[in-house]
Amino acid sequence: MKKRSRGKNLSSAEKASQAIDEALRENRKSRWIREEVLILGAPGSGKTTLLRQLRIIYDPYTEREREDFKPRIRSSVLHALRQLDLLLPAETPSILRILDSSPTETLVLTEEIATLIHDWWSRPDIQNISSHLSLDPSIMHFLDRILPIMAKDYLPSDADILFCHIDPSPALDQLDIPFSEETRYRPILNCVCVRQSLGSIHKWLPIFGEISHVIFVFNLNDYDDLEDTRKTFDLWEYIYSSRFMRYAHIYLIVNQPSTFASKLTTHSLNSTYPDAEPDISPAAAQAFLLRRFAEQDYSGRSSWRIPRWTVDLMDTEGVRVAMRNLMEELVQTRLVTVCGL
Repeated sequence: MKKRSRGKNLSSAEKASQAIDEALRENRKSRWIREEVLILGAPGSGKTTLLRQLRIIYDPYTEREREDFKPRIRSSVLHALRQLDLLLPAETPSILRILDSSPTETLVLTEEIATLIHDWWSRPDIQNISSHLSLDPSIMHFLDRILPIMAKDYLPSDADILFCHIDPSPALDQLDIPFSEETRYRPILNCVCVRQSLGSIHKWLPIFGEISHVIFVFNLNDYDDLEDTRKTFDLWEYIYSSRFMRYAHIYLIVNQPSTFASKLTTHSLNSTYPDAEPDISPAAAQAFLLRRFAEQDYSGRSSWRIPRWTVDLMDTEGVRVAMRNLMEELVQTRLVTVCGL
């Protein structure tokens, strides 16, 4: 007796049954590969930058969304101007005094004023003074681009969006990330970024008790601010010791390595941490700080390996590579958990 050829001479009921079986198979495959990831870190660590980079890489901003950023980016120009004015020496000619405007919140940015700011910022004496200041890269970015930003046909670039500090982001933001564009059945990461107060963490962390993966963002460049560093390690300690995160796999993203290395030349690690060696290399200084993460010993988890990636979160290609490696690590962790491999 001949076997019926698959897909040929099937009744409507048999075709429907096959379609249902295929849908169930796809559902079973996609069910275990959809993972929720919680993104945490102290204020200023780079959580928002990481989420924006993930949007740029995996779900690019639409033209309408870029248009929505324009008011915030133009406000960021004024914010950059105010920050620069606070850092300039008192004898330096201030653009705010030239414009007879203080504080900058009262200044309305027009094309004419943007031209005056651009001409002032381009002066050799201002450029020379600014080169000796520890300026946030966003200040230089927005002042360098003030004329294009004020153009009538301006559409924010990816860099403009990444540098934008004026951000009315929700307390909780989410983004789905596909693992690979080449594979049909791929893990989907549902990234949840929390911007709630660290003071109320005991209230909101239990909500995420069933999440099995946490990305913790640490900004190396905060090493000379003991208050910010204390917040980072207090948050890490709380998460690492929390019974709600007991079975969560934690991944560490170490942000701003290049800025950190540059900053060490003018502000040694030893001046903030006396137990650090003087004149320490950037690699050794980074290892010194990261040991504080590995030294935690809570709930018997000190033996766990904490995967980490050091990357400048403003570097889109670097973030792309780090996330690819992180997702491969996550998939391997999932296989071990589910299949016992």
